[in-house]
This record gives sequence, C-alpha cells and structure tokens, in this order.
Amino acid sequence: MTDGFEKAERSCFNLTHYAKLIPESHCIFIMPPGCSRILRLSSIEEGVSQQFSMFNLEPSDVINGNIEDLFLEGAEYTITRLTEDGLRPKILCVFASCVDSFIGTDRDYVISELQERYPDIIFFNLAVDPINRDVIAPLVRVHNTITALFEKTCDSRTANWLGSYLKPEENHPLLLKLNHIGITSKHLLDCTTVDELRQMGNAAVNIVVTPNALPAAKQLKERFGTPYYNLVNQNDPESLTEEALLSI
Repeated sequence: MTDGFEKAERSCFNLTHYAKLIPESHCIFIMPPGCSRILRLSSIEEGVSQQFSMFNLEPSDVINGNIEDLFLEGAEYTITRLTEDGLRPKILCVFASCVDSFIGTDRDYVISELQERYPDIIFFNLAVDPINRDVIAPLVRVHNTITALFEKTCDSRTANWLGSYLKPEENHPLLLKLNHIGITSKHLLDCTTVDELRQMGNAAVNIVVTPNALPAAKQLKERFGTPYYNLVNQNDPESLTEEALLSI
C-alpha cells in the first residue's frame, strides 16, 4: 500500500508537467513561498526545474501594492539572464497565484506591458489559482492558452491528443484505429518549436483525453471547424469508422 500511495503521489498532475509540453518556453512564478515550494519540488522531480524561475511574494509586497512591478521586474530579470545564457525563450509563461485574485492584480496590464517591451516573445497569462476553478480551472486555462496558438494553414491527416501530459500508449485502441485509417497521431510532446506547435491547428480531428481540454477542443471547432472526439465519454473507440470520426 505504501508503494502504491507514493507512486500515485509522485505522478499527481500539476502545472509543472506543462513545462515539458510548451516548446521553446520558460515559466516564471510569483507567489507565496508555500505555493512555489510545491511547484519547485515537482519541477525537480520531473526534471524540468531549469525551465522554471521562482520569485517569492512576501506580505510586505501585498501591503505595498506593487505586485505588477514585481511581475515586470521578475520577467525582465529572467529574460535578461536567459538571453545572456543563449536561452532566450520564444514563450514566457507568467503565472500568478490566488493572492492576485484576492487583491486584484492587473495581470492584463502586466502582459500588455511585457508584450510591448519584448515583441519577439509570446507571453502566456496564466495562474495557479484553484480558488477560481468555478470560473475557469487553472489547467483549463493552460489548454485554452496553448491551443490559441494553433493555426490552420492546410489540411493534414493528423489527430491531436489533447488533455494529457503523456502520449497515448502504442496499443491504445483509438490510436490503433487511427493508424489503420491512415491518420497520424500528434501530441504536444512531439513539438520542438513554436512553429510545430502552431501547425497542430491543421489536424483533421482533436482527441479529448481529459475534461480539461474539452473547452479548447470546442474553441478549435469554432475557429477551424475541426471535429473533436471526447474520449472521456466513450467506451468503445474501436467501433468508430473513419467517416464517423471525421464527422463528429
């Protein structure tokens, strides 16, 4: 029982796993030490700590009301340091916390200001704020933000697997079905550049693996007309025909 619990605890999904999914990116977190500690330990465990920069938010910062300046300074410091090391990111994920929801940090201003200062970098406005899960859960926001970069430039016989930080197993029934009808499966882990990430918008169908990706799949259908297959609610993917899959 002990081994099973430890395995489940280590494999618990959180936002650190997305450092692996967003190519050419870096993440900065500005939050109380208790929150950043959890993410720091997870990032070390996942082997992605080099993609994270942590800045502690102290009580005095909240009292002084200079949170927006802290975000700007933290981002500037991170970009400068990474550039000097030859690692300037093409995407910078800026994570706020529940504290920012409580005090009303103007995150839109922060992102707008950063985008003006660094036009060559894409900035993601994200948050580790589970208190807002009834409005939009953190992982839903991440999926929506990533897939917003997708572009439709041509038709491709590919299927995007959305919602999981792991690729589907080789013997997954739906993966085998897709292979059989000549559709290549794509996952965010397959992307090594931002351009490759954008090209995922050319997919013929999106496979929704977890509920967190369902809003993103719906948005992609609205933007590009791309059908999606909600694997969460289906028990027999082997019964799908190509016509049924691509006309959902």
